[in-house]
Order: sequence, then C-alpha cells, then structure tokens
Amino acid sequence: MWVRLFNSSTLLLFISIAFVTHGFAQATTVRFVDGQGETLADVEPILHDDKIFLPVDILISVFDSQLKPEFHRPRKKLTLRTKGKVIRLQIGNPSVSIDSGKQTFTLSEPPRVLQGQPMLPVVFFTEILPKIDDVEVQYNSNLQRIRILPKTAWERQTTDETREWKIIIDPGHGGDDEIGSQSQNGLLEKDIVLKVAKQIQLQGNQDGYSILLTRNEDVSTPRIRRVQFSNQNQGQLFISLHCNTSYSPNHKGIRIYLNNPNGLLRCRQRPIPLLGKESLNILTQDDFINQSKNFAKVLQKEMNFLIEDPIEISELPLISLSDVYMTAVQIELGYLSNLDDVTRLSNSEHITQMVDAIVRAIQIYSVAVRTPSEPDETPPEDSTDSP
Repeated sequence: MWVRLFNSSTLLLFISIAFVTHGFAQATTVRFVDGQGETLADVEPILHDDKIFLPVDILISVFDSQLKPEFHRPRKKLTLRTKGKVIRLQIGNPSVSIDSGKQTFTLSEPPRVLQGQPMLPVVFFTEILPKIDDVEVQYNSNLQRIRILPKTAWERQTTDETREWKIIIDPGHGGDDEIGSQSQNGLLEKDIVLKVAKQIQLQGNQDGYSILLTRNEDVSTPRIRRVQFSNQNQGQLFISLHCNTSYSPNHKGIRIYLNNPNGLLRCRQRPIPLLGKESLNILTQDDFINQSKNFAKVLQKEMNFLIEDPIEISELPLISLSDVYMTAVQIELGYLSNLDDVTRLSNSEHITQMVDAIVRAIQIYSVAVRTPSEPDETPPEDSTDSP
C-alpha cells in the first residue's frame, strides 16, 4: 500500500552465508556477524550434494572458544569437547552421541570429510547445538542464514501476567476496499495481511497471549471501527499489517513505521469520533511514542533476520495509528510492485518465518516490560512522553 499519511491516501549472533547470486553453487563465504551487523569472522563453506558444510573449527569462533575438536582419521571419528560435554560423531554416520550415550540423536545429514577436512552440515548447528547449550538456533533457508541466541532472550513464558496481555492485530483493507495494493500476478494485499494476522493469532494464543483481530474475514472495516475496537479492548500492543507499493520496481523489503506527528512529515492532528462522542483529543497514540520506538527496535532486530536489506524504522504522522491508545507500529510486509518481494510473500515458509519473528518480538517486548530491571532484551528507554 501507499504509506497512509494525514492529508493523503546483543546477545544475538547471526551466521550469514553470502552469495554472489541466488544459487548455492555461487556461495563464496560464510560471514559471522553480531547483532549489530559487525563482522566477526568469514569462512568458506563447501557445497556437497546441494548441502552446505562448515568446518568444525568455526565452532570455536561462534559457539565455544574453549572447544577442543579431535579427529581420528583412520577410524573416521570426530570428538568435540565443549560446554562440559563430550560429543561423538562418525563421518558418514548421522548418529550423534553426547556424554557416552546418555543422549543420542540422529542428524538428517551426517558429517563428511571434504577437501581433506572434517565438515559439519548446517543441521548440526540447528539440531545439536540447542542440545549442548541453552541456545536457540534459527535457519533461514532463503538467505542461508543461521542465528544463534540464548533461549533466555526470548524463551516463551506463559504466566498470569502474559494472559492479561491483549495484542490487537489490524490486517489492513478487506472487502471492496480499493486502496489496497495488488501485484501484477494478482496477489492482493488484503489477502496476505489477513493470512499473516490469522497465523499470528493462532501462534500467539498458543503462547498464552490474547490476540484479537480487527477483522477476521474479507470484509471492509472502516478505520473508526478499527480504532474503537482496539481502544475498547484496552490492548497493550497494536500491530497494523500492510503491504507496500511503488512506482519503482526496485523498491523492496520490509518497513516498520511509527506514528509521530513531529516525524519526517508534520501536520496538524485531527481527532476522530470515538466511543459515540464527537471528538476525543486527550487519549492519543502520541503518549506511547517511546514505547512504540522500543517495540519497533525489537521487531526490527527479529525481522532483519528474514531479508537481505536492513529494515528501516520511519516516524511519520500515520492516520492508521494516530488514535490508537497503546503501543503501536505498522509493518509493511513487502512491496507488491517488486518481483522478489512478491515471490517471498507467495512462499508459505517465508510467511511462517515472518509470523515467528513478530510473535518472538511480542514475547521479548512483553517480558522486558514486565521485568524492567532486566533491560538487555529491549532498549532501556521505556517511559511515556508527556501529552
């Protein structure tokens, strides 16, 4: 969609596999970067039967500096001593033994000797590292990225306080709304955002949150009704979902927007009828600018894992968020005028990854708000602006 303006319609670790083109055969290096995008290490992967393999020694740089790998070449046995555990593998065998068989696992792809050295498949990182240490490992098959982070940074916690949290998901447009975007192959913004919203609701409810949608089907819902529904339910968080479009087919990627009348464009705020009254100037989204910034930064960090280009956070006087009285952001999930974005938004795996990232951001933010003494999981600024 066009951005709706007034007066108009660290404890994270990424492992990025860089490509010259989109093909596996063109893989050049595996780049290790920190949560701020700074490079920690570069290593060349090896491609074997369309599977990516990484050298064992890379674990020393990205997982445990004290790790001691031992490789018995004649017997093709690989032993890793790390985090107080002993992991035993055999080249060509998918079985993994931890601490002399106290735990045994089967990899979907076994380790190999390639170019004269023992190499670990990507699945070792995703399937075994979480068994060795208290970490969560994510794998982005589209960009060939692996992300390793402490479970405590986002671990799902269903508590009485969690159940009290209400998150409003606002899938834009719907019904005969003609403002929504459409791709050249007929992909509709209103359908994409509703699909994402329903998946967020399903996963969020399973995690103990109360996820409410401003529309549950393909119907036209006026903005005033969306605002009234959100404020009447007294949500803690409002997420508006849209898709972007541009005259230039080169514009692409995810964008995050905040409502800020003093942002990039300035204009006079006009109150709307609310709860049967003629106008309401007191309760506005302006009171939550700092909280919205904090959540946007968490969301940015989680969703940056999904796409190649860094996600921008923009502050604009957004009519879609202006009268919502709670922490609020708008996510543009991609450009329907860009072929790469359309391909991603047509891919169910990418949709699932976006949903995971959004729900994860909700979890991190909600935990940080409930435990302000632990500021590592969200930016330290967490106070409201004075009206």
